[in-house]
Amino acid sequence: MSQLMAWRLLLLLPCILLTACSSYYRSNAALEIAPKVMLNLDTMAPSMKGQTWQQVMYVTNQQQQHTLLSQLAVDNAGTLKLLIMTSQGLPIIELEKAAYQAMKSTKMLPGVALDATFVLADIALVHWPVEYLTQQLTGAKVVQTGSQRLITHAGSTLYRIRYQGDTTTLENNIRDYKITFKKVTQ
Repeated sequence: MSQLMAWRLLLLLPCILLTACSSYYRSNAALEIAPKVMLNLDTMAPSMKGQTWQQVMYVTNQQQQHTLLSQLAVDNAGTLKLLIMTSQGLPIIELEKAAYQAMKSTKMLPGVALDATFVLADIALVHWPVEYLTQQLTGAKVVQTGSQRLITHAGSTLYRIRYQGDTTTLENNIRDYKITFKKVTQ
């Protein structure tokens, strides 16, 4: 009887491990970041090619704050790889996006309600140059004055981005959250 239980356990363990990670592909490059506002994520801004960085992300929503670590790399062909981890270094989400290809996202922790596509959109809104962002955005306007960038639609501010040295804060007024990106110095 115990040998039969051991075999069942051996068969069940791979099934559990396979369901812990889930991947999905997103073929549509345009993401609706707000009603009637689309952001084209088909390619990366040329200025991001060859870049790598690590940042701590402080995410505040519904009066809760979460600390996440992010690693981003964009090769010279424009293929982006993004890894989001807990503050302890446990991987949560991995995203890979080659130019003009489907986006592949893998959730490593079940039950995490974080959409890597929207994280990528937030990174684009923060890091892409205004000229490139304007070309990729439909239905909204980008205005940057000094250390502040606004994404607006029909007179309403959808996003407010503030640059302060090694810290950048993005406020999403549509989905009511704030992300503070802080560069990790090496």
